[in-house]
Amino acid sequence: MNIKTVQLQEGGYLINGSMNQIGFGTASVPNDEGNRDYQDIQEWIAEGNTPDPEFTQAEIDDSDQKIINVDSREYLSSTDWYVIRFQETAVAVPQEISDAREAARLAIV
Repeated sequence: MNIKTVQLQEGGYLINGSMNQIGFGTASVPNDEGNRDYQDIQEWIAEGNTPDPEFTQAEIDDSDQKIINVDSREYLSSTDWYVIRFQETAVAVPQEISDAREAARLAIV
């Protein structure tokens, strides 16, 4: 097997994944010592090569921000009634709720 790149995946490896568009074959290889491609990968690593991580730091950061956005919007939605109550009855929004809502708004990108 002609290994150009190896990327870690849950339960195995992706071989030549990023090179597929220029003609190298892509293969998903399980963590199985009896698998010939797995053995080739272990030899490739033993030669001093390093597999790429499953996700780039930018992908991880983007995913983390999406979670923050969803959580923040859910919090704002769940506490909107305080603001509506204030508008309708002039009962003040508790300061800790106001502070948390401000933090949630600032966290959304």
